[in-house]
Amino acid sequence: MKILEKILTSPLFQEAKRLYHKAMSFLIPFVKERPKVSSAIGVVLLYILFSLISGDGKGDNAMDYFKVTKGDFLVSIVEGGTLQAVNETTVRNEVMGNSRIVYIIPEGTYVKEGELIVELDTEEVERNLNQIMIVYEDDKADAIKAESDVLILKSTTESQIRKAELNVQFAEMDVQKFEEIEREQQVRNAQISIITAQESLKIAEDRLEWSEKLTDEGFETKSNLDKDKLSVTNQTLGLERAESVEKMLNEYDLQKTEARYRSNLKEAQAELERVKQQGESRISQTTSRAEIEKRKLGLSEFKLNRMQEQMEATKIYAPQDGLIVWASSSNRYSNESVIEEGAMIRMRQSIVNIPDTSEMKVEVKVHESHVNQVQVGQMAYIVLDAYPDDRYTGTVSKIGLLPDAASRYGNSNLKVYSTEIIINDDLPDIKPGASARAEIVITKLKNVLTVPIQCVTTIRGKQVCYVKGLGDPRPEEVEIGLFNNKFIEIKSGLKSGSRVMLAPPLDSSVDLAGALIHGEEEVVLPDTQPEPKASIGGPIVRKSSVGSDEAMQIPGQGGEGKGSKKASQVERKQAEQSERKQDAQGDRSQRTGGGGGGGGKGGRG
Repeated sequence: MKILEKILTSPLFQEAKRLYHKAMSFLIPFVKERPKVSSAIGVVLLYILFSLISGDGKGDNAMDYFKVTKGDFLVSIVEGGTLQAVNETTVRNEVMGNSRIVYIIPEGTYVKEGELIVELDTEEVERNLNQIMIVYEDDKADAIKAESDVLILKSTTESQIRKAELNVQFAEMDVQKFEEIEREQQVRNAQISIITAQESLKIAEDRLEWSEKLTDEGFETKSNLDKDKLSVTNQTLGLERAESVEKMLNEYDLQKTEARYRSNLKEAQAELERVKQQGESRISQTTSRAEIEKRKLGLSEFKLNRMQEQMEATKIYAPQDGLIVWASSSNRYSNESVIEEGAMIRMRQSIVNIPDTSEMKVEVKVHESHVNQVQVGQMAYIVLDAYPDDRYTGTVSKIGLLPDAASRYGNSNLKVYSTEIIINDDLPDIKPGASARAEIVITKLKNVLTVPIQCVTTIRGKQVCYVKGLGDPRPEEVEIGLFNNKFIEIKSGLKSGSRVMLAPPLDSSVDLAGALIHGEEEVVLPDTQPEPKASIGGPIVRKSSVGSDEAMQIPGQGGEGKGSKKASQVERKQAEQSERKQDAQGDRSQRTGGGGGGGGKGGRG
């Protein structure tokens, strides 16, 4: 009854029924004339129709087909991931160079803020601190001495400048005195000397004249007369001397004295400028040295403070309350030491993580074929491996902009994107790092056709499904839509109730490599297309497992095959890889004594 009901409700049966009624209009006369023959033909047709519909024919198992139905379709992405804290504080090593861990709090311990969690070896830091302390004290003494030298030099320079200024002032006063008083005074003194000499000569002459008269009369002695004559002579010479002094004073001495005074003034002014410039230069040099010493002191002080901070950094205290998780590198090829007591760690290396377990997230890796469907804000469901019966809701909060580099070490062609999902529900007491699965809900389609993903294949660049009909399954072009890990939406090309093959047949028309140019497509090359290079070598010879040589002809490498006359680089590489593979298989067969039944193609041949 089930088979009969299946036959009667099948679209193929309805189509066959229509064709049957159409044929009966032509076969009724024949049936009336030959009833026995017509009955036999009808039985045979029913048997054939039953075999086609029920799938009992050769290679047509009912399990090989999927019945297309309409219904709601949940488009989602299921990926495994790791439970992490949304807010996590990473404690790093701040000590320069490499440091050894002498104490670390056990992993999984709940700590309070300010509690000691890590202690590093201080031997190297203490030695550097003592050295820098000595250098700091030396630089401090040099800086103090340099500042004192500046003060002393400034004071000395000020004294020298004041002395030079006084010399200039005195020289100016000498010039002014000479111009206003001394010149006239010297001239006046010379004139007074001449007048005095003239008066003295006149007196001496008058006395001589009187003495001569007295001598003639006998009243004066001859010796007194001679004295008066000598006095006249002396006074005459004195007058000449006074006149000569006046002449030298007017013509030479006054100009010489004025020139000397003015020269002294210029020299005093020049000396003042020299003292100022020399003082400024010495002060500048001394100040520069003091500034250098001050900077050296500042640098030493900075190094001292930093080394003191380094000393303090050897003891690390918890920055917040939380769970202690020892840090580990996500890169499997990392050469960083495993965190433990006695391990050597570099500067800025993560030591422990303190997650805030009040808000958790799941980090999953989404394949590049699905990442364009994922958007921030989409809903997700999370199941923890430790609690498989409980389901929690979440929201997509972050999608990586670039593929995850750490996931490409094992497979360079793998492109996955780190995606974070914040869990909205309260979680049980579970620690970060637990495994979880997340299902990101893309959308939910209403009343659409869906088929398993493997039902859709590509023929000549078109998406098709193999649909069961009256004869062999035929390819029907379809328009696909959204998909998940199991099913794909069919927008057009199929009808509800159609039966499609779960495993489409493999033949030359099916494109498994996703070629962009199809074999029947005509390709027009441009005039500037370069000529291909001549092929190198002939056929590739490989050894079979039985020791005979088998030549595998590569089109365009010296053979007379019907293929292309020029072998591409890809074909040559594939041939070389195949040859190496066959050689390896043949060697293994000979070592194991496989003989003619070895693993190589030659052996099977």
